[in-house]
Amino acid sequence: MRRIALTVLASATALAVAATAFGATILSNPTSQVQLAYAKKKLVATAGSVTLRSKNMSAVLSHNIALRKGTTATGRLLVKGQIVGKGGVSKFTKKLAKGKYRFFCTVPGHEAGGMWGILTVK
Repeated sequence: MRRIALTVLASATALAVAATAFGATILSNPTSQVQLAYAKKKLVATAGSVTLRSKNMSAVLSHNIALRKGTTATGRLLVKGQIVGKGGVSKFTKKLAKGKYRFFCTVPGHEAGGMWGILTVK
């Protein structure tokens, strides 16, 4: 069966949006332009193949997006995207079971500075 993923932009700043097609979830969550943060702190996906994309909107900093099991900063690292500069897109695809996960930036000091959020997989 051929899969078609729908991508929807919520606003000119491309806030996080989920698109689902035949069990695959694609989430876009760009970085903030002014602080160590993602546009959204909470994301929701459907169990199965999940793609998380984060465009670096920051003027000077490098960022990425990664995923941990559970909601704490000490959870096991599951997957991480490439560290990118301004305009670059960090992304990963991972098969996920129902539960809660912590997405965050692996650049030293960024997660501690508030660059993280919670992904709920239903």
